[in-house]
Amino acid sequence: TDVLVIDNEPAILDGMQHLLAGWGCSVHVARGSKDAVMAYDSAQGRIDMILADFHLDKEDGISLISKLRRRARRHIPAILITADRSLAVADLALAHDVHVLRKPVKPAALRAAMSHAVMFQVAIKAGVGE
Repeated sequence: TDVLVIDNEPAILDGMQHLLAGWGCSVHVARGSKDAVMAYDSAQGRIDMILADFHLDKEDGISLISKLRRRARRHIPAILITADRSLAVADLALAHDVHVLRKPVKPAALRAAMSHAVMFQVAIKAGVGE
């Protein structure tokens, strides 16, 4: 599984890279939009999932997820990881089909959310629920 992790905090990126690599994921990291597009392109579009912080330096994670999905011309499963507990952020994530995990994130909760997002995508591709 190729995972793109987007966060403006280097310590978070290091921790996520270590955790996800331990689960057998190929991890690509980015600190913002420019890095994320470069990481996506260097992975030759083989990104299976995006994990993004909401509050980035010059943008928000949901906008960046949408930008990457448009670039990919496909729906990439995504999880927003945020300390923001506002209803506005939750509603925005829901409107963009982005799962939300609240900080601090426990590894078991992250793994479950990633599995759920992938299984949901498989169900959509299979036409389940249509």
